Amino acid sequence: MNKPFRLLIVAAFFNALSWMILIPVWQYPDEQAHFAQVQDLAELGYVPTGSNNTSHEIALSENILGTSRDVSGNNKFTYHPEYKIDYSNNLYGLYESTLINLPKSARTTLVKYESTQNPPLYYVWASIFYRAFYKSDLFTRVYAARLASLLLFLPMICISFRIGHLIFSKSKILPLVLTSFVAFKPMLVFASTGVLPDPLTNLLFTMVVFLSLKLLFEGIKVSSSLALSIIIFLGLLTRQQFLIAVVVAVAPFIYHLIKSNFFKKSVFWQTLLFLILLLIIFKNQIYYFVASSHFRIPEYSHFDFTLIFRKDFTDHLVQFAQKSISQTLPWYWGIYKWLSLALPHIFYRIINRLILLSAIGIIIKFVLIIKSKKLTKSDLAFLFLIYASIIYVLIFAIWDYFFVLRHGFSFGFQGRYFFPLITAHMTIILVGLLQLFKLLFKSYDKYALLLTVILVIIFNNLSLFHVASYYYDTSSISTFIMQASQYKPLLLKGNTILIILTIAITLQMVFVFQFAKYVSKTYEGFKGNRL
Repeated sequence: MNKPFRLLIVAAFFNALSWMILIPVWQYPDEQAHFAQVQDLAELGYVPTGSNNTSHEIALSENILGTSRDVSGNNKFTYHPEYKIDYSNNLYGLYESTLINLPKSARTTLVKYESTQNPPLYYVWASIFYRAFYKSDLFTRVYAARLASLLLFLPMICISFRIGHLIFSKSKILPLVLTSFVAFKPMLVFASTGVLPDPLTNLLFTMVVFLSLKLLFEGIKVSSSLALSIIIFLGLLTRQQFLIAVVVAVAPFIYHLIKSNFFKKSVFWQTLLFLILLLIIFKNQIYYFVASSHFRIPEYSHFDFTLIFRKDFTDHLVQFAQKSISQTLPWYWGIYKWLSLALPHIFYRIINRLILLSAIGIIIKFVLIIKSKKLTKSDLAFLFLIYASIIYVLIFAIWDYFFVLRHGFSFGFQGRYFFPLITAHMTIILVGLLQLFKLLFKSYDKYALLLTVILVIIFNNLSLFHVASYYYDTSSISTFIMQASQYKPLLLKGNTILIILTIAITLQMVFVFQFAKYVSKTYEGFKGNRL
């Protein structure tokens, strides 16, 4: 583990901590509903179904903090990015003492039906942190659960680094560039620091990608197959859509079966073993998701795949692609404050142009692969990541088609739903940019890559400042710190916020400096422009 990577991990931690601190309570997607499930598990030992399952403590805090929903499902922030709660003139919110001094019975007095009823693994993990601060106030327990999420984000960054080493085995720089893209992507950091199961889903899916690549490179091994089966099992206990991982994970097995002409016994039997393990998992999980109504995937048991041969399915795919470009893609890069706050338009324009440049580079990559008539390990990984990304989107599109047939309208996918394959996406973008940089800058391509890392970090910081400015008055540091301290744990009030933000910025600067030195001292040349 080199010095720039160690610095990257520490800088990523304090950056994520900064996001976690500055985002007010209940401002992550459905955070109050996810926390209600954590609270039910910690306080009651189960999640009530078919009746009230959200505590008086949470309901009262929603009313005070403006996130209580009306009959249309909207709160005071929805469609109103300019809305801010009323702040006091000190470090404590106007009604903070009311929430802090609630009796413990307010945690178990259930007053409405809002708690999520998702698969339990993430909530069991978060409830451990809840119980560790059981005697503390609501805000301390919420931030303890947020810390549980943050601690899942860090190993995901580490696995992304391992994936970078697998794919870019000839490079010392590219794994760090890839990891930086993941660690400082602002919307990913945002989705990884709230009380919601996304961080665990993203971690486990990233592990699926990593293990699939190992099987692709190293051949079918019992240890990797078993590990992959266990990760998929844990994923199914985290999110229903983790079923998609099965379609992604079988690709290396199919590849090696075809490569061995189906006659190599070791490959055949180990593939069969993997499929048997999946069958055992599915036997339990299909019942868990389908037969149990409160953990059911909508329309899961109503699929009639003959319908996808109708013309309206083709029309749906076209509409799905159009909505993905116009809506989901901006969400992917950053939509905040209950989906009401977009980033400045210039941000999206720069990102779209970088994606276009990457697309040109990807075309160049395909031309090089075709011309060479030979696949390197990097080429094989590149094609696998594209396959995984296409399959993931296609399954969502098919699911949405059946949802439309059932309900008459599209489900509507947020950009964060695609973060389980974030490392794959960042790798594809990086490969495209690298091919173009090699063509344009020759041996100076590594400095262009360094510049992209700096731009990603700047994008992260500007996004955080933009979001914070819509919650707090940023006209002066003292006012900003005073307002940002309200409705927070005692440990995260006052100058503590300023210290953490200062440490985060300082570590980012130190990382960039060390990485620049590392880049300047490292020679990398790829024969024939092949990685």
